Amino acid sequence: MNQLVAGLLEIGAIAHDDATVKAALEGLADRFEFSGYAYTKLLPGEFCVISNLHPDWLKRKRKFDLDRRNPVLRRAQQSRRAFVWSSQEENLSEEDQSFFGCAAKFEIRSGITIPIAISNGAISALSFVSPKPVLTAQEEIDPIAASSAVGQLHARIEQLKVAPSIQEPFYLTPKEGTYTRWLSLGKTVEDTADIEHVKYNTVRIALAEARRRYDLCNNTQLVALAIRRGLV
Repeated sequence: MNQLVAGLLEIGAIAHDDATVKAALEGLADRFEFSGYAYTKLLPGEFCVISNLHPDWLKRKRKFDLDRRNPVLRRAQQSRRAFVWSSQEENLSEEDQSFFGCAAKFEIRSGITIPIAISNGAISALSFVSPKPVLTAQEEIDPIAASSAVGQLHARIEQLKVAPSIQEPFYLTPKEGTYTRWLSLGKTVEDTADIEHVKYNTVRIALAEARRRYDLCNNTQLVALAIRRGLV
């Protein structure tokens, strides 16, 4: 497995565009007899996956991830270190069995996941998946080296702005968009209410609804997300 980590380090060093990153990850998965890969980033208000797995599975995975019903991602968030997983593990809850039952329809039964901590207490996780019921590793994976390799890959993906295979939809209503745009220009909620000739609570409630929809803590996060998505 440490050869897999070495391959990840090479990708972080040589990848120079969107296509190179995806092709290199697919080639690495194939080299070690995995059926595919999935790189997942889950931040408040931002979910994206870069993967060569079946699009229908990625849509279902998105639902499991956002509802916090993906046992692999849940373990990644708790452990923050590389681990091997399998659908044959003992004492799986009914919810976990449901996840693995759905994954099995797409020939996903085991794999290895390497999570890393990123900003705002969130994680990114790279998984290589297999149709085998149990993944047998010939050698233990070095968790420190693995985290370092995925950290470099994460930085490269962010630098190159690699297009996600699937991304959480994001929208603002016309009022939410207008109020958020004023905030992005440095106006306060009070200023925005005065400019738009509405009550303070009208603006406050609209912004609160937008934050609630995407699990955001404050208006700064809302403005940042709206800017990243090109809505303001």
